[in-house]
Amino acid sequence: MPSSSTQVLGPAWFADVKSARAGPPSKKKVDFDRSEFVRQVKAAIESTGKVNDPGFVREVKRRRDFAIDLVQAYPHFSEAQSLQLLLGLAVDLGSQDMSLLVRSLPSMLRAHLVFQVLAAALGFNPPTDLETYKHVKRGLVPLPEQFFLLIGSVPSGYSFVLQLRSDLASCVKKFRDALSDHELHALSFLDKLMRDLFATQTGVHFRRIELKPDNREVLRVIVQNERVHAMRSFDDLARRLNGPRRQVFGVFHSNISHLPLVIVETFFTTYMPTAIDAILEPSPDHHTTDMDAASLHRPPPTSSQEADTHTHHHAHDDDDSIPTHGVFYSISNMHVGLRGLNLASHLLFLTITHCSKLYPSIHTWVTLSPVPTFRAWLHAQLVAGTASLSSDTLQTIEIEFGVNRFAAPKWLLAQLDTHNTSPRFTALARRVLVRLCATYVCFARQVATHKIIDPVANFHLQNGAQVESVNFHADTADRGVSFGVMINYKYSMHLATDNTSISYQRDSTVAVSPSVVPLLINMSPSHHHPFLQAIQDLDHNKKHDIHVLATQFAKGTTILRRGQLPDAVYFIWYCYTAVYRERCDHYISCSLGQVRVDTVPSSILAQGQSFGDAEVVNGEPVRFSVVAMSVCHVLFVRHKDMVTLLDLVPSLRPAAPPTRMDSRL
Repeated sequence: MPSSSTQVLGPAWFADVKSARAGPPSKKKVDFDRSEFVRQVKAAIESTGKVNDPGFVREVKRRRDFAIDLVQAYPHFSEAQSLQLLLGLAVDLGSQDMSLLVRSLPSMLRAHLVFQVLAAALGFNPPTDLETYKHVKRGLVPLPEQFFLLIGSVPSGYSFVLQLRSDLASCVKKFRDALSDHELHALSFLDKLMRDLFATQTGVHFRRIELKPDNREVLRVIVQNERVHAMRSFDDLARRLNGPRRQVFGVFHSNISHLPLVIVETFFTTYMPTAIDAILEPSPDHHTTDMDAASLHRPPPTSSQEADTHTHHHAHDDDDSIPTHGVFYSISNMHVGLRGLNLASHLLFLTITHCSKLYPSIHTWVTLSPVPTFRAWLHAQLVAGTASLSSDTLQTIEIEFGVNRFAAPKWLLAQLDTHNTSPRFTALARRVLVRLCATYVCFARQVATHKIIDPVANFHLQNGAQVESVNFHADTADRGVSFGVMINYKYSMHLATDNTSISYQRDSTVAVSPSVVPLLINMSPSHHHPFLQAIQDLDHNKKHDIHVLATQFAKGTTILRRGQLPDAVYFIWYCYTAVYRERCDHYISCSLGQVRVDTVPSSILAQGQSFGDAEVVNGEPVRFSVVAMSVCHVLFVRHKDMVTLLDLVPSLRPAAPPTRMDSRL
């Protein structure tokens, strides 16, 4: 039976590739001695650069043979052997200090270096000796880095480095308790060294991935490593790669052209999809992807045939219409060793640039993304009883399901996995899951960095996307994560994207679509603030983008100091409590937390109150300092956007009457 590397592309090939991933590769026993490995690495590195040595060619061959033998043997290493190799690089070769650098120099150069350092320390400026400079420069390159440069010069060397970095992460996770702090620190440095080496490599290129025999090895990697929506069949693979309005793009390295580093799967349409089945499932009218596998191996068509095929596909597209939306529905790193690199962001913008030329009619770029960590977060919130359930939700649970509001969180937790079994509970689950998921991707933050916890949300937000829509029942697959909730993140290819990206990276502010705001403030439409309603109306009518942002203030933060002269109008959404932003160029609202106004006696801002508008209109300074009494989840609109809003909707200006701070407190 032919192997998957020689089989005709088709269902049988697909089945073999999927089954190959299920079992571990066979390994033969190999010997590895850490001290001997360190000795060989030092010998290989020390002989580098001796071009005038009569044995130079022989030494080059010896170094390459050493590197090739290691690359070929490494797939058979056990985890313990991989750890010893990593420790050899990180500890034995990585702990390079200045004394080792000085000792590595020839004696005359060593003395000259010491003289130059002393002269510079005494204020003299001796001329730089180029020979000493060359030795010092090379001596400052860590030995592991020199080793990786050697490995990168042989076939499959880059694949070896990727696998080694992946194994480093798994070894640290498995053997952490047995490793000393010094070893862990050294391994962390080695990991960053490998990451930086890949980040600075040239030879990375972008291309479309098509369903062709020449791409057999690339397709194998995709089938085995697609991490968002697993390939279910050969027809599924064919549909994603060559189906109507569907394309897959990847970033490759010239030295490992068979391995796509990152891939993105795209869909071009006339709307923003809110469910993954609309993309993955075949349309009843589309049979182009259920193709005879043998047709993939026929000679390429002539240009006239290509034109006929192109016309045929578009005729069967329910869309005679021109695509207006580009959708990214899967972005996958193909190798764990690529973690921490920004290749996926690079690929997204290359894809947008390329596809904008193919489809100039596309004006909106969105994702349809999972929320992989939402389920665990919600579970913890419900178990602890800290989930922010609205009074309306608690009342519904009590009246319709007979569950006491104090028992509601744990009752909800027990019911959510089967929320599709009852129409009544499905309606409740929609309300709870969509609102809490919106809260999660906008406000649930890491303690150390203050960035959003969810890795997918964090990725798109740091790229400058905004949270556009939170979708219930968007992934109905058995393995659909987070109760099937998915999110559309929207990319705008103009300066605003750069601004939102910078704001998130600097201040951890999250860009939010006006349509998502009601989910965060937990108020019925009848209670919406007129400013919020105006922003939503403008967004609905596509007249202008008013950017709403979300952030949080820590307990004790002085958000606005007494005497500060704001240069904007501030207002509070109808929500739990309200705060000012520390810098005086934002409108503020808060959906969680308490805020104290330092009057005498001090006051607590209540739901629905607004302030700052009168002070700005009258040119008055703020009369009282405003302090967060607990962690505050805040919504705000930038000053320039509020000016635009007031110009577009002049009827909002009467909402800012003369000073009324005293009447509110």
